[in-house]
Amino acid sequence: MRVAILLSDRCIGSGIHGIVDTLIATNYTLVKSGYKPLFEWDTVSIDGRVIMPTNGITIQPDYSLGDYGKLDTRTDVWILPPVFHSSTDYSKVEKSIAEAAPIIPVIQQHYGRGGLLISICSGSFLLAKAGLINNLPVLMHCICEHHFRRMFPKLKIDTHSAIADYGNIISANSGSSIYEHLVMHLVERFAGHQTAVATAKLLMMYLNAPPPQPFRTNVETTDHADELVLRAQRHIEKHSSQDIDFNRLSDMLNISDRQLNRRFSNSLRCSPLRYLQTIRINRACNLLELTQLPSSKIVYEVGYKDESSFRRLFKKQMEMTMETYRQQFGSREQLIN
Repeated sequence: MRVAILLSDRCIGSGIHGIVDTLIATNYTLVKSGYKPLFEWDTVSIDGRVIMPTNGITIQPDYSLGDYGKLDTRTDVWILPPVFHSSTDYSKVEKSIAEAAPIIPVIQQHYGRGGLLISICSGSFLLAKAGLINNLPVLMHCICEHHFRRMFPKLKIDTHSAIADYGNIISANSGSSIYEHLVMHLVERFAGHQTAVATAKLLMMYLNAPPPQPFRTNVETTDHADELVLRAQRHIEKHSSQDIDFNRLSDMLNISDRQLNRRFSNSLRCSPLRYLQTIRINRACNLLELTQLPSSKIVYEVGYKDESSFRRLFKKQMEMTMETYRQQFGSREQLIN
């Protein structure tokens, strides 16, 4: 199986190396088990020049895009890593996508021949630009989402999955370990579960990627122009530990309940109640991270009187219990105590 990895300036250098290292580890596992290596790979940049990742350690690609297209070998998989840094501004996003434009016809033809396309984080922008994901929700770092919605307002984003496999298209979220987890997904799909498990253990990593929800706390929610919604947000945030009467909030803003819900949906893609729940969960996460308060006490601190109800809400939204969240993100000192 031949894998082509697109390289571009400002990509995550450790991620590119992580992909290659995991492919090497998989081949090693297969050989040690008496099988032939599965993967071959090439690194490709648009012009073939050295690229500068975010860590400043340059990478020399194997081929330019033009030279790679002249090879006789057939590519089975194109991997499209992030094409811009997640915290960049929109003008730089547009510039990065424009610079990567030559790859668009290549991946369109590759997909048309039945080849596999894989996007990681903002690599999804290239799939969208190529018109290949019109009905498929893509995955990316939460910081990139507002850029994607601005550039592709009719397309969907999956905010709950780490990896989404649609057959000939795979979309992966972001994070320092997603590159290795993505290769593990490929290994399980094409070499079997046993090989994937053996490779994961060789690398001392878990086979399955963690869900993105626990990392989505404190996501910026003011990137819109509706002043009334901003006023409502500030009121909800200020009084989040108290009972909030949304009818009174509507009256205070001189609009109807229906208008308030509609404007929240347009600006934040959620209802005022869901926004309050998110604020409370964020507050609970902060307390779990920074304090030794028992989780039962935290429930009441954030404004809930029904402990079981909040625990169910927390687990549904964060995809783990409050206790597990503290184990993952609490300070070492409080975990020891």
